[in-house]
Amino acid sequence: MLHILVITGGYLDISFAKEYIETLSYDKVFAVDRGLEYADELGVVPDLILGDFDTASSEILKRYEQRIENEELNSEIVKYPTRKDLTDSALALNYAKEYGASKVTMIGATGSRIDHVLSNIGLLIYANDNHMECIIADANNRIQLICGEKGKNECVIRKVEQWGKYVSVIPVSPYIAHVTLEGVEYPLSNATVAQGLSLTVSNEIKEEAARFHVGEGTALIIESKD
Repeated sequence: MLHILVITGGYLDISFAKEYIETLSYDKVFAVDRGLEYADELGVVPDLILGDFDTASSEILKRYEQRIENEELNSEIVKYPTRKDLTDSALALNYAKEYGASKVTMIGATGSRIDHVLSNIGLLIYANDNHMECIIADANNRIQLICGEKGKNECVIRKVEQWGKYVSVIPVSPYIAHVTLEGVEYPLSNATVAQGLSLTVSNEIKEEAARFHVGEGTALIIESKD
């Protein structure tokens, strides 16, 4: 299993990130645009540095270019024009696919730019379609995807490992069917939930572990601390 840590250029709580990445076992690191600044602050050396670099510090980028040129680092830098059809984060997922990743963890993928946040969450569908398990994590949320038709159709969350108090199941497709929620305050069995309904929002894990299953359709599993 090849696990790639992708550090993107949204908002990143550095204190959270330092603690979180210590819990991960990853094989490669991608720094995406301003994610290079975050990687530098975290003391993490990226294997791949990519983006159009419209938000990254030019001084930090030049420093890494110099270190690579001096053979101090065995990293690769790939630059893209600002005018392009894919976001930098989407390009990173493409590279993860080319590298043969089976798991991707994204940090710095959320923030105040709602368009970018939604786009990054949409990348979970792209990852699932390409046989990559993908998780987006920040200081307050952990987001993953389950799909009844392909990829992972359920997840089990142990109470001692849960990301905060609440767990929500949010339909991404027009509806999700054969939905089963076990080990939670509000269980369901073989239910159908239409997109836009709030039936599966703000659940709580009550047993040692909770099981979230979707037999048809696609849903986000969002664990929230706040």
